[in-house]
Amino acid sequence: MKLQLSRVQLFLILFIVETGVVFITVQASIIIRGGRDSWLMFICFSIFHYGQLFFYEKFYKDFQLNSFFGFLYKLYWMIICITFIAYIDYTLAVWGFPNTPTYIVIGLIVFISLYANLSRPETAINLGVIIIPLIGIFIIFILMAIPDLVWTNIFPIGTSTPHQWFKGLQRAQYAYMGVEVYLIYRSFVLKNQIIKGKPLFIYQLVVGIFYTASVIGCQLYFSLDEIKLIPEPIIYILKAQEVTFVKRLDIFFIYIWLAWSIVTITLFVLSIRVVHFAKKRKYPRFQIILLHLVLVVVPFFLERVEFIEKIRDYLHYGYIPFTIILPILIIIMNRRRKKSCLNESPSSSS
Repeated sequence: MKLQLSRVQLFLILFIVETGVVFITVQASIIIRGGRDSWLMFICFSIFHYGQLFFYEKFYKDFQLNSFFGFLYKLYWMIICITFIAYIDYTLAVWGFPNTPTYIVIGLIVFISLYANLSRPETAINLGVIIIPLIGIFIIFILMAIPDLVWTNIFPIGTSTPHQWFKGLQRAQYAYMGVEVYLIYRSFVLKNQIIKGKPLFIYQLVVGIFYTASVIGCQLYFSLDEIKLIPEPIIYILKAQEVTFVKRLDIFFIYIWLAWSIVTITLFVLSIRVVHFAKKRKYPRFQIILLHLVLVVVPFFLERVEFIEKIRDYLHYGYIPFTIILPILIIIMNRRRKKSCLNESPSSSS
């Protein structure tokens, strides 16, 4: 596949993928399990995430997927897309659009992804540019809640148990799901653009502050008992804000989050497309349409409260296998293969 990216586009893809659908729920998930030290847990996991990016940057050239590993990643991203679509429809029904038929919501999400992925790859990537000003507007709105924050809610520090630290760090994985796409798109970055060091640090600083501020903000706004009753605290905070230009600020944000989430789904599907069509295949348009047909049909069977709750409980278990174990395994295997080829070449030439 012909695709050229600047390093800014690479980080934009990564930012949208990591922050998209899960942004409204990850804070409650971490705080409920982690307790009062949740914000410290998230900072620790953000440092680990930076280490991941540094490792990816050093060894991305050795991350070459064979058919088996390519299938595993495509299946993983398919599961993420299907569960995210079901969660988006569920959240929209709960917070603002209970009478909107499911087929309209799912159809809208999948149609935009289909259009973008039937076009040039740059179309899906450039959709992320639209989201940046919308995220800026969201940040301005959420800052309106500062007068309502209770600064003593995060004190005393150091009260979380080791078990809470384990659970909190585990749930922090939600925030950075999708980090593995860095390895998929890194090889498409223009050769003259260096990413080591400063660019990686700046990206981690931006995404880390963005998420950490949201976790701290939710802890300052809600007590630990209150947040257990509110699975999407960001939306509730916006709902509580009174402004003159719109009746319900949370509904305005829901539109921003929906656009944000659609781009996230589109980029995950683009990742499937990049891996799948790394080799030439027959009938590419038909295969892309078939993929989106699956994304339309399957979420209808998952549209249940019980399933949505299981998403929150189990989806993060894919983080360690697909962002840590498999990349390390694939890189080691490819490095050994290259080394054996180099050792064999002198003997064959003689």
